[in-house]
Amino acid sequence: MKKSILLLSLLCCVTPSFAAPDKAKLKAEVASMEDAFCAMAKAQGINTAFAHFAAPDVAFIDTDPRKFRGPAAVQERMGPDQPGVSLTWSAYFTDVSDDGTLGYNYGRFESRRPGRDGQEVVRGGWFLSIWKRQPDGSWKYVMDTGVPDRPPVPPAPPAAPAAPKPPAN
Repeated sequence: MKKSILLLSLLCCVTPSFAAPDKAKLKAEVASMEDAFCAMAKAQGINTAFAHFAAPDVAFIDTDPRKFRGPAAVQERMGPDQPGVSLTWSAYFTDVSDDGTLGYNYGRFESRRPGRDGQEVVRGGWFLSIWKRQPDGSWKYVMDTGVPDRPPVPPAPPAAPAAPKPPAN
């Protein structure tokens, strides 16, 4: 009995020391993953990159996340690569959770594709990628979304000239 009380008192006094994650290092890892993701899209194709960096439970807001998850979600959203279409992006901001299990990047993207008239169509916008640390320590994105820039507001039509005032009597 004395041994068990002694052991219990020792265990109560010993608290495990868990080191806080190095957030600067983790932010650099998440930013690096975003850069590698974009580089693969340029080199090997958009669909290949989106499939490679996707977490097993990835979902997208612009497809039904209740229906499409994982590889099916990637295929539903991306479809096959199309000739002449490119997508590039760069993060402006990166952060990670205090426990080091989630991270995100947001920044600008640009897509280019051939138009119907043969002229290249260029569109830009903002993206958000949410990354989750996997059991093997790697990072995979679990959510990705983007919104195109709003079209510029057309200029207001010129004001009609004021009607001449009648002469004063």
